[in-house]
Amino acid sequence: MLGSKGAVRAAARVVVVVALLVGGLAGSRAEAQELPTDPGDLLDLLLQLIGEAAPDDLPDPIDVLDPLNPACDQLDPSRCLFPFPSDRWTVADPATATGRRVALPLLAMPRNVYGKPIDPTEWNRNDGFSPGSMLLAHVPGLDPAATWGLDDEPARYRDQVTDLALSLEADAPIVLIDATTGERHPFFSELDQHPATPAAGRTLIVRPARNLLEGHRYVVGLRDLVGAGGAPIGAGPTFAALLDGTAGGSRQTHYDEHIFPVLDASGIDRDGLVLAWDLTVASADNLAGRALSMRDQAFAALGDHDLADGVVDGSAPVTTVTGIEPVADPDDETARVVRGTVTVPNFLSIPSEATVEVPEIGDVPAPGARLVYASPMPGTGDRPIVNPSAPTRTVPYVCSVPRSALSGEPAKPVLYGHGLLGSRNEAVGGSTRGLRSNGYMPCAVDWAGMATGDLLNVALILQDMSLFPSLADRAQQGFVDFLVLGRALVHPDGMVTHTAFRGDDGSALFDPSELVFDGNSQGAIMGGALTALGVDFTRAVLGVPGMNYSTLLNRSLDWEGAYGELAYAFYPTKAEQQLLFALLQMLWDRGEANGYAQHMTADPLPGTPAKQVLLQAGYSDHQVTNLAAEVEARTIGATRIASDLPVCRHWARDPMFGFAPHDPGVAEPAVLAYFDSGTPRAPTVNRPSARGDDPHGDPRNDPAAIAQK
Repeated sequence: MLGSKGAVRAAARVVVVVALLVGGLAGSRAEAQELPTDPGDLLDLLLQLIGEAAPDDLPDPIDVLDPLNPACDQLDPSRCLFPFPSDRWTVADPATATGRRVALPLLAMPRNVYGKPIDPTEWNRNDGFSPGSMLLAHVPGLDPAATWGLDDEPARYRDQVTDLALSLEADAPIVLIDATTGERHPFFSELDQHPATPAAGRTLIVRPARNLLEGHRYVVGLRDLVGAGGAPIGAGPTFAALLDGTAGGSRQTHYDEHIFPVLDASGIDRDGLVLAWDLTVASADNLAGRALSMRDQAFAALGDHDLADGVVDGSAPVTTVTGIEPVADPDDETARVVRGTVTVPNFLSIPSEATVEVPEIGDVPAPGARLVYASPMPGTGDRPIVNPSAPTRTVPYVCSVPRSALSGEPAKPVLYGHGLLGSRNEAVGGSTRGLRSNGYMPCAVDWAGMATGDLLNVALILQDMSLFPSLADRAQQGFVDFLVLGRALVHPDGMVTHTAFRGDDGSALFDPSELVFDGNSQGAIMGGALTALGVDFTRAVLGVPGMNYSTLLNRSLDWEGAYGELAYAFYPTKAEQQLLFALLQMLWDRGEANGYAQHMTADPLPGTPAKQVLLQAGYSDHQVTNLAAEVEARTIGATRIASDLPVCRHWARDPMFGFAPHDPGVAEPAVLAYFDSGTPRAPTVNRPSARGDDPHGDPRNDPAAIAQK
């Protein structure tokens, strides 16, 4: 971990080294050198190069907050854009599915230490906010335990996350109401407890316990809040004027017609209100429409124009075999490793062969690729098109053929999703040993956007979040890469016809009639989205899963290290860091499960079969918080195996809140299963679990978990 001043200096050096790295761009290279297999090693090397390239003297961070900025919302003057998200930052747009469009002003956006605001252009193509959005406001002096009546409870139960049912109580001090249905929505609330956050500057964070419904409008109300010693907290002057009707103007009209009536109907007395606002959730079309269109275009190019019929139609994708690596050890569960390429439609502005040469590392994908649109200024409803200058990309794949396939038992093909900033090579490593031992053939490509080769792009994003759309865009291309590989595996004229996947007698080494998905960690987070988009498989296992990076980051030891230090150095204001997470989630929804979860199982996207999903969580995971796994499980309608975790081990009073118990005699759409390695209970605040051994890798190696698969 870097010290605060050292972190700023090291982080800012990214800016200097970028010119050196991008200067190495020398057109397209067909073959990229192999990168270090450990993303941490590559990140360390990048930081070393950055440190060697930069000057020693850097400016101190700039405090750019101006509470009088006309672009800010004076409803919560503590930070521009607070409260967030809010329909204060949308405008009417009859062309969108929600009738709204996000309109974040440039001058209100967070700025890095150099005073550069995030460019809101891509955010303003949304027709609403994230369905899993964290709701942010600053309430000076708030005592959450006293407000919720938990100050006399045992220490382990003083955070409201331990009792989600409180959020639905008639007298709940915080309410989240679906304005469409009038129903109260469950959530958990917390004050930002991230290290170095000043006590007076802790942001109130409200997180849905189940994702908000797409396209719906929600009203947030805070009332009867108390501070230290039970002192009541009153409304600020701007909201007080709205309460007594003296604010006037269009905002007063909006509150009188669209916010106060919803609160009134829910029995919320205005006398105790401290703050209220509303927000519109993005539509399904806005969240998944880009990736869905790209998928459909890719399959149409193969000649399959009707994905809804479930028939593998058209031509097989073009694949090659570039290497066959026999495994001589007869006791090894792998017989051979097959490497090759699959040709995929390219929706990105930069060809896959374009690379940057990084000294001591080799060639990495050129950073900054964006999706291509027909219009240079695409609107909310515009969809990506194939890059006319570089219409295809050559994507490397790897498959691990199990030894059992050589004994006349054709393997079952699996699309495998690798972990955080990893690579396709995990399909031949320990993470898939249990699969291979049971006759499955894992095959993988790199998760574009979040693979080892993307580390340079990630490093650039951390110093200027205006660049974040590149990650979200590349992630959507990554979905297409995986889906086309899947079609190559199931097509009767596809990979199964190659001699690499044939035995000595010419028989097929895998059965193309059924494909499944398996992913771990990041492979489960992004794999949830892939599952919602998948047309050639109907069953998926998401190992150590979760969704919603805005929840995951503070609670992950992966982030709370070099990655977080770089980001925090460039954006050092603690309240602004939480705002950054909420903003990033609006685009990250396009590339991870959070934006697709409502369509993962029983309510599939157009042209997509319904799925069965097994979520296998490692109790007190240090890298992917169980909180996020449970939000995902509730959102996709999962049951829970109540007997897999003793009640005393769970952090909540009611571990089954929002879940029906699993019925082994029923084919349920989704099931959440815990695996307990004895790790101490995780903190309930927004900090990582760090005590004991990290159980993150345990479920995939647990015989019971393998048997569940």
